[in-house]
Amino acid sequence: MGTFDGWLGVALIAAATLSGADLGRRSPRASAIPLAASCGALIAVVVADLGPDVAGDVRDTGVGWPAVLLVGALGFVASGVLMKRGCPCEPGLAGGIGTAAALGVHRALEGSALAVAASAPLVLALVVHAASEGFALTALLGAEERRRRAAALWLTVACLAPAFGMVVVGSLGLPDKAHPLLTAAVAGVLARTALSAYRIAAERGQALLTRSATAVSAGVLATALALLTHLG
Repeated sequence: MGTFDGWLGVALIAAATLSGADLGRRSPRASAIPLAASCGALIAVVVADLGPDVAGDVRDTGVGWPAVLLVGALGFVASGVLMKRGCPCEPGLAGGIGTAAALGVHRALEGSALAVAASAPLVLALVVHAASEGFALTALLGAEERRRRAAALWLTVACLAPAFGMVVVGSLGLPDKAHPLLTAAVAGVLARTALSAYRIAAERGQALLTRSATAVSAGVLATALALLTHLG
């Protein structure tokens, strides 16, 4: 049913989503920096946190690298398909139940990462990205009454879906050999999320500023991860 750290992560993600939505309502033009920062944070988590976890699990369980890489690629591709329909960071966000469902699955996949490895850097990366998604929702939908109702629905889905994803994955009771595969799938999902965040940030802001924000956030989080690993 999820650990304390996992539930704390879910609560922080929901709070960040709502805070980002409020900021998007007040200042709808400033989304490039949080998107770029979330990209850098997610890249750091994939490379410096989930990557070593996968390598360690492969070594301990004997699961082959081809299977792990294939599952990671499938997670990347599947996340990209969902984002085309359900990620607020993507252009052309449509209305309706289909979009809400796609957004829910997209956020549930992110929440499933909390059941796999609810580390502080992962939670931080997801919190930053959740804030940028909440920002993008209200910035895209604007103040029109019908769209405001859609935004309320999507914000509710965005806040609740991570908890659903964490609970479902945490309740599966998967064997040890499934751990590197599941972690690889989560890494693929987060890598695709980072790519989307960077691409949209580059379209909305100055390229140099976007690259700088991405590099700084990735460097800071990667350094923190290295220090935590060394101290641990």
